[in-house]
Parts: sequence; structure tokens; C-alpha cells
Amino acid sequence: MTRIAFVILCLLAALFLSTGLATASDQLTVSQLTEKITDLEKQTISLTGTIAGACKSGCKMWLIEGNYKKGDPVILVWAKDNAFKFRTDATGTKVMLKGFAVGQYIDLCAIEKKQAEGIKEGESCPKPEALDSNKEKQLESITFFATSVDYY
Repeated sequence: MTRIAFVILCLLAALFLSTGLATASDQLTVSQLTEKITDLEKQTISLTGTIAGACKSGCKMWLIEGNYKKGDPVILVWAKDNAFKFRTDATGTKVMLKGFAVGQYIDLCAIEKKQAEGIKEGESCPKPEALDSNKEKQLESITFFATSVDYY
């Protein structure tokens, strides 16, 4: 009986450790999310970064990676469905967020091309599968909708 209990305990420990390791490897940084946004858009992910600032009411914050330098990516973070407020005194604090990201794109499609392809005024060219291979649109910004936040 003790052997069975020991085997079960070992299996549970292995399962727990593998889950913990998988979670750590699934965490993305701000720059990784920026590079992979077309593949990860609207998928549940974990995002780590440093808080660059938060609005006074705590409804949104801005996330960077490390120390900000001009031109570095910045991600706007909202609490999904306003379910919670972000700390307003946590600038410079590292966080891990769970949630999903949505990219906003600049439409570079020329008016002539829209007309030639039968795209009506006010409509956009189709979203590219990969931003690098299609210069019709480019990433303008990323908004992350957080379902949870851990400060550390």
C-alpha cells in the first residue's frame, strides 16, 4: 500500500512541476509579444514587464520591458470588463499579467489599390497574415486586456 501511495505522490509531484515549468516558459515579454502579435492576437497568454505608469483612477496602465528608451514598445493595459483596478503607485514595479492582446494596425493600402480590388471607401485592406511579408498594414499599437495581475 505504501508503494502505491509513493508512486501516486511521485506522479502528482511530476505533474505539478511540469505545469509550473510550462507556465514559466509560456510567459512573454513586451518585445516578444510585439514580434509575435499576429500569431498570438486574442489568445490567452501571460505577459511580463515593468509598469511605466498608470492613470490616476487605476483603470489602465502602460507596460514596458526594463528601462524605457525612445522607440521601445509600450503596451496599453486595461483590466478586462473593468473587473479590477491597477495600483497607481507601482511605477517601476515588475508585473505578470494574464489575458489577451489585440493589435491596432495602420492601413497603408493606397486608394487606387482599394478601388482596383473593389474595396469600398471606409473599408480597410484585409489584415495581413504576417506583417513582415505584407507592407499593406503595419502594427501601430497593442492593447492588452488583463484578467489578472501579479505584482513582484
